[in-house]
Amino acid sequence: MKRPVKSFAHRWPGRLALSCLLLPWAAQAFSPPERLEWHGRTYDVLGDPLAQHYAGRERPRFMPAPLRSATDDERGYTGRWRLEDDRLYLVDIDTWLCIDAAVYAGECHRATLPELFGVAPGKPVFAEWYSGELVLPDAVSSRAMERTIRITLKAGRVTRIETVDEKQPAGRDR
Repeated sequence: MKRPVKSFAHRWPGRLALSCLLLPWAAQAFSPPERLEWHGRTYDVLGDPLAQHYAGRERPRFMPAPLRSATDDERGYTGRWRLEDDRLYLVDIDTWLCIDAAVYAGECHRATLPELFGVAPGKPVFAEWYSGELVLPDAVSSRAMERTIRITLKAGRVTRIETVDEKQPAGRDR
């Protein structure tokens, strides 16, 4: 006689209830990574190139959603960047701005590059403020190696690109 297979919900009802409660919170806990378009591919970017733009000046109160302030683990925005002709451009930003003391979502709007940087609609922003290193994880099919692309920039212009193959720590599975 064949026993019926119990579903996940029947085997672990408490775990299912807990995961339903925690999943929305966990999805909002961290900002999505910055993205960089380069040579027809899109990479995650480790780092925050826009932070240098606001160093020493007032930064808008970026919000990941209307009336939801960014936590310490969040930037409050996600930038989309592009490397073109050895220059770094901010192509788009996903964030919300609200009127001071806003109490309902109608007092909030999606921020745009023209609003934040005074550029024409549809035009990218040359990131002349950024000097530093962009780190692009680039997974390789081998389980023993991980490729990282490091792009060094000065005043928004590429000065060096290197690809580093790093061994993963022992016992690390993908």
